[in-house]
Amino acid sequence: MGNKALMLTQVQRDFLILLLSVQPHLSKPQMRALFQDKFEVELSEQQLKTLIKNSKSKVEELQKNESLTMELAIRVGLVNLHSKISRTLELQNIVRMCLDGYSYQNQNSRGEIVDLTKREPKVAVEAIKTIKAEWSEDIQQQANYTIIVGDAQVPQVEELDGDDEL
Repeated sequence: MGNKALMLTQVQRDFLILLLSVQPHLSKPQMRALFQDKFEVELSEQQLKTLIKNSKSKVEELQKNESLTMELAIRVGLVNLHSKISRTLELQNIVRMCLDGYSYQNQNSRGEIVDLTKREPKVAVEAIKTIKAEWSEDIQQQANYTIIVGDAQVPQVEELDGDDEL
């Protein structure tokens, strides 16, 4: 492929702009590392410098407007729990992990590493309550409508002279 850098996609540019606005303290090597972790593509120093120079107004706009920042974060995939389905799936994973248990290693008093399985039923119960609360909100928000079915009277229309001619 050589030294030629690939052109950045809109999502990649948005990711970098979001980093610049939300975490302005990051150094260029840190930003390049985060970019590579996210997109599995190496970002050149020149690409980053050019993007920083060309996107100052956009970064300032995002720093002033939290809703735009959130929209951009959702679009680039940094916020993935914005939908009810995504949150429910993650909560289900928590419930499953807490009930089935998860493995971790611990050192005992003799210095040996021991594999343990930890189960946390209290956390599972809280996650289930959260799922129930989130899904019951929809049910409670639906309004009850009463529909009355009966004979209706036809509204009387006043006829004017000349209506027959039309």
